Amino acid sequence: MNAGTAVAASLGIDEAPCAIATREVFPFTRFERTLGLYLRAAWQMSTPVQALARSEQTVAARPCPIVTGTALMLPREYEADGPDDARRFYLACAAHAAAHLTYSTVRFDPARLRPLQLTLVGVIEDARVERLAIARYPGLRRWWLPFHRTGSESSGTAAALIARLARGLLDPGYVDRDGWVIKGRTLFEAAFSRTAGTDAGISRHLGNLLGNDLGQMRIQFNAKTYTPAAIYRDDNSGLWDLPPTAVAPVSGDVAPERNVAPQESEGVGEIPPDQPTPPSRIADKPGDTPAAAAPHDEELPTRVVSLHRYPEWDYVIRRYRSDWCSVESLSLDTASPDCPALHDYAAPARRVRAVLNTTRQHAVTGRTREFEGDLLDLDACIAGRIDALRGERDRFKGFVAPRREARGLPLAILLDLSASNAFDGRIDTVLDVARVLGQALRTGDRPYAMYGFHSEGRQRVRFHVFKDFDEAWSASTEAYIARIRPGLSTRFGAALRHAGARVSHEAARIGLSRASLLTVSDCVPFDIDVFDRRYLREDTRRALNELAMRGIECGCLALDPQTLEDAKALFGRRRVAPLSDLRGLPSALVAVASR
Repeated sequence: MNAGTAVAASLGIDEAPCAIATREVFPFTRFERTLGLYLRAAWQMSTPVQALARSEQTVAARPCPIVTGTALMLPREYEADGPDDARRFYLACAAHAAAHLTYSTVRFDPARLRPLQLTLVGVIEDARVERLAIARYPGLRRWWLPFHRTGSESSGTAAALIARLARGLLDPGYVDRDGWVIKGRTLFEAAFSRTAGTDAGISRHLGNLLGNDLGQMRIQFNAKTYTPAAIYRDDNSGLWDLPPTAVAPVSGDVAPERNVAPQESEGVGEIPPDQPTPPSRIADKPGDTPAAAAPHDEELPTRVVSLHRYPEWDYVIRRYRSDWCSVESLSLDTASPDCPALHDYAAPARRVRAVLNTTRQHAVTGRTREFEGDLLDLDACIAGRIDALRGERDRFKGFVAPRREARGLPLAILLDLSASNAFDGRIDTVLDVARVLGQALRTGDRPYAMYGFHSEGRQRVRFHVFKDFDEAWSASTEAYIARIRPGLSTRFGAALRHAGARVSHEAARIGLSRASLLTVSDCVPFDIDVFDRRYLREDTRRALNELAMRGIECGCLALDPQTLEDAKALFGRRRVAPLSDLRGLPSALVAVASR
């Protein structure tokens, strides 16, 4: 018995005699177009499908597919009995990757998890997304089952038990008498039924629990050599979240204004002159420090209400990167106790209310049937003709007299909560502006919403919903705003697209084709995973153009005089007004609203 036969026997795989057929190596490029068409037709995805680099293929004897938010990377070649078998393998890989990209919307925190638990979390998540995909396309089970060949008679190694659990979670007809496998299947079925499979948290919980059980059985597990027994499954590297970066510096620390992406510690000298660096703002004097240290918003009881994906414009290749950014809509997990406003903003709110009333626009709110008018009412004309044919008395009123009344356009207010606003007291100005605008608008008829944003890479754009269009301004809203502290980075384009989608939906709901969006920011896009200064600026400019084409007028209150020209370059010179403190808010609004 050779080594390959011994391994197959230990895993419970029936290995066919070598003389039955001669296997052939099929390159990935032969099926690349088929995979792209399948993803687009079945899953509405334009994710690029690429071959694994040769350096990545040498890491393991059998390379695993890799799924990221931007590409699906598959083995460069596959050995099969014929082209149909090779096509089925690559299609199984693509379907599994599509299930992850569709249903794995939460990235897990790997903290305090051992390698065995990390592996089991991935196995449970694989089963969860495959179960959801099968509910959508039942035939997928026939694609995936042939690759699960580990039987109940296999050895009791950790890799074999994990493979048996993976098969049991996919194949309802599979029978396995091992107590650990039975427990895993039972817990998964109960959790999946309880949550309808929509809660990704069951994967981390069950993986942690089953990993502890397997560890107590004293079964050895080598994470360095482990690969999934089902070869169509990926390495699950895209399921994990990186450790969070530092937030705003504490008073007394010498730190830059924004978070900086980590640099390699070996072989790195001085940064070349042409190397882009994050925008910096040096303290003007020893006492010029960030805002006082206070609990960051991470400590607030927030929860992710919804997760949205948006494209991002890449000016280098001159096209969008589809579904590139993930925006988390956040709200308080528990109702914050009502408390009085920290300051009395009645006087500035009255001045701001007067300014906003000057921007009200006339809208058609009703139509009445009249004997004369400028327009014909087609329904009235048809009804009058029917009455005439019936011989009824002529009561024809076939004209329309539009009624117009002043109405404010829906307004979304977007606050920049990034770490750059920790300096010079700018965050206090942002929060004061939010409270003044909220109190000024709550007594009017203009629908409005209050949002805030900051980011931690493209996969985590945090979007705080302080007040939505269907909510009332309250002391709880002010308490939520007051507890926010600046931190993280500024991925402007994704936040603008999400705020624009919300205000556009509100405008359509009330029958208007236009809306307004007001940002309060220093207008310097930056994020930890981008090193090209121009990249995020071009995406922000593109996002603003998209909003303008949808009838959303965008303006900006620029907080930093040093970046005022940058703000004008993005929003337009006539749609930006500098704002240094709360006293200048009415005049700044006049300057922006009048244009």
